[in-house]
Amino acid sequence: MLGVCAYNSNEMTTIKEFKEWLNRFPEDTIIEVGIQERAGNYEAYGAVKFESPKLEDNDYGEGWEFIDFRNNQFVKEDAPYFGKCYLKLGEDS
Repeated sequence: MLGVCAYNSNEMTTIKEFKEWLNRFPEDTIIEVGIQERAGNYEAYGAVKFESPKLEDNDYGEGWEFIDFRNNQFVKEDAPYFGKCYLKLGEDS
């Protein structure tokens, strides 16, 4: 069960809970966090919205995605992600 932050009504997780949840992934998993990019042409910068990921026992969830290329037969040995797995945080599924 995730904890609730006292100063914010949004669901939050503690460091302890986050570490326990992270332990379900291989230790060599690469973690990526989504960062807002520069807008193009006449577009203005948008606000960065931080979401608490819904930590579930799946390969994807609201705010995160786990991608495992280690045993993917379609990934060639010369691909930069061959034999790797990624945990992407801040990404909508």
